[in-house]
Amino acid sequence: MNFMDEEVIEMTKHARQKKRLENIENQLLHTDIVKAIKDGQLMIEDETIEFKEMSFYEDQIRMYMPATFDVMEPELMDIKYPSTRRPDYIYTSESTSINVTLKIMEQQIKAEELEDFTEAMRNILQKTQPTTKMLDIGMNEVNDVQIGYFDFISPALDNKIYNLMFLFRVGENVTMGSVNCLKKEMNIWKPIAYGMMESISVENKLLDGEGVV
Repeated sequence: MNFMDEEVIEMTKHARQKKRLENIENQLLHTDIVKAIKDGQLMIEDETIEFKEMSFYEDQIRMYMPATFDVMEPELMDIKYPSTRRPDYIYTSESTSINVTLKIMEQQIKAEELEDFTEAMRNILQKTQPTTKMLDIGMNEVNDVQIGYFDFISPALDNKIYNLMFLFRVGENVTMGSVNCLKKEMNIWKPIAYGMMESISVENKLLDGEGVV
């Protein structure tokens, strides 16, 4: 096999991958992702991603995520989330490239302050990580829960990471959640991340200090 043959094979492989991604994007575009997630199954080409509803903080927060996601191993947490103020919950895919986090913060705000708080968090991130590429920012109401969100692409070692961050109130405390994946996977996982965010429900009740830092 000569150099030209290898070039043709590589170009053909790249074209097939591009076509596959386009087909998946088109399929997701015409799928009610939130409904599929809540129904427990999302079809992507001929693959089915199973979803299940998870509960956090003594059932105060409920959210759907892929059934194969599991709690991240402590050793990997130390690498990916080295801060002592890391999220209370960190779930990851089998490949560990897709992660879901949740944390109730000590910050307390009023309902009408959530939008400004979301924008402030985004601005802080942009100032502290100037190489981060900001994407969308907005507010959404799902299951009677007001959610502020923004997404961005950040550098990490040899890869770039797509992140969706979302904030909502549990009682008066801000809760921060996130879904992140490799940038090369974002065309598939960005709409799924938004669907997972839109599956959140909250039951406000008193906690015995759990999760508040």
